[in-house]
Amino acid sequence: MEKFMTLLQEKLTPIANFCGTERHFASMQKGFMSAISFILVSAVFMILANPPVTADLVAQGGFWSVFGPWLDFATANKLTLLIPFNMTMGILSVIVTFAIAYNLAGTYKMPKLNAGMTSLVMFLIAAAPSSYYQLADESVLQAVPCTYLGAQGLFTAIIVALVSVEVTRFCQTKGITIKMPDGVPPFLSETFGAIVPMLANILIFFGGNLLIQMIDPALSIPSVIEKLLAAPLSVAVDSVPGALLICFMTLLFWCFGVHGNMIVMPITAPVTLAAFAANASLYAAGQPLEFHPALMSLAINLIGGTGNTFSFVALCAFRAKSQQLKAFGRASIVPSFFRISEPAIFGAPIIFNPILMIPFVLGGMISALLYWGAVSLGLVSNFYILVSGTFPIFVQGFVQCLDPRIWVFTIVLIVVMAVVWYPFFKVYDNQLLAQEQENAAAASAEDTESVSYTHLT
Repeated sequence: MEKFMTLLQEKLTPIANFCGTERHFASMQKGFMSAISFILVSAVFMILANPPVTADLVAQGGFWSVFGPWLDFATANKLTLLIPFNMTMGILSVIVTFAIAYNLAGTYKMPKLNAGMTSLVMFLIAAAPSSYYQLADESVLQAVPCTYLGAQGLFTAIIVALVSVEVTRFCQTKGITIKMPDGVPPFLSETFGAIVPMLANILIFFGGNLLIQMIDPALSIPSVIEKLLAAPLSVAVDSVPGALLICFMTLLFWCFGVHGNMIVMPITAPVTLAAFAANASLYAAGQPLEFHPALMSLAINLIGGTGNTFSFVALCAFRAKSQQLKAFGRASIVPSFFRISEPAIFGAPIIFNPILMIPFVLGGMISALLYWGAVSLGLVSNFYILVSGTFPIFVQGFVQCLDPRIWVFTIVLIVVMAVVWYPFFKVYDNQLLAQEQENAAAASAEDTESVSYTHLT
């Protein structure tokens, strides 16, 4: 293990350092990490709106009846409880595109606020252009589509943020701006200086949407990106190799800021729903359930959400030596227990982090293979009950198969994922600890110099 960790340190640290110092990667990481507070708050309200039980479980009485009042309250007030979620996680791409552009502009010594606001407007133009609708009473309704405002539009948000800043920088370095006299206040000069670059960005993103819609009115920049990413997966769904490819691409998409679940859902949903329906019919008829490879993708989010990150979060909370990972782990442990993975993906961060991307993808693939093996050997029953919601660890799998043996499988999965994550966790933790010690030493040296100067004067 020590040799393996040393090898990881030697091979991955230079890549991680590059991603941490190259301005575009660093801006993306900072942009996603700046959204972590919104993600954690959204997780709280998602948990409140989705109790860890179903109405059928409560009706059975016993232990599950304890959750009855919570379920009744959540059912009656679900739309109200989800408002904070919709206005945080539901507009995650809006937050991220502003934050990435803001940080990238700072590396170029450009006006950061203008860059962030320009990126935000360009993203809305590309991903959520408003439309007018004539209602039956002849009044006019202005509506904004929300499909790509959340995590589903993250890849578009990244592209818009990076391109808009680079377009603005190009205009400024080439002098393609409105220049004000020297005596004009800086804020006013910056405002007029942003007009031409903004028009250039509008031409790119608004014009791009218009060109796409000339081909197909139903398409837009984010929907085209989504279709292009999903195309290679459309030929592989309900086979073991195909299911593993689906799992791999889902996890890989997440590593680069793309909502992998949303990308593969249009492809996998019909097959997955058919698999649940077939098994439910077999169960009702008292016949043995069949294994459907499409259900393997459900195994990658049994513990901690997509990528099964609970073991990693627990390692951070209880084993980390760096203050950053320790604080992250303790803040994310509850959402992770409720299978909400966004705090780990964006907060650690896993996204654009070459050290953590490997166990994220590898662990998910191992989870799918373990589920395949367990079901094939008859150690765990097939899933046959389709449920939705953020059910916590130990509950999600159980309500899908009503087989207590899934709890043993879940415990085994937690242990296996801890083994997979541990060496990468240690490498990243040591790297952060070294940075913290270096920063502390630098701060101490500055304080010493300041005290010495004060004493001399």
